[in-house]
Amino acid sequence: MENRKKAIMLLSGFILFVIGMLSLILSLVGIHLLILKPVESFGFFYASIIKLSFIITGLILAFMGSSNNKML
Repeated sequence: MENRKKAIMLLSGFILFVIGMLSLILSLVGIHLLILKPVESFGFFYASIIKLSFIITGLILAFMGSSNNKML
């Protein structure tokens, strides 16, 4: 069960990181991902903050999923 939990955390962290990075890079050239269209309605600044939080959260989840810490 422990390995399954860590695998889910690692996968979800990786997906969040990739979506955040991809959407942030694409928004700089004017292209927006369809799944983040509601986020784009907040404006460039707030959408960028949300995308950065996706990236940071993804990194944290991926780190926690790949660590060997027994406290998780």
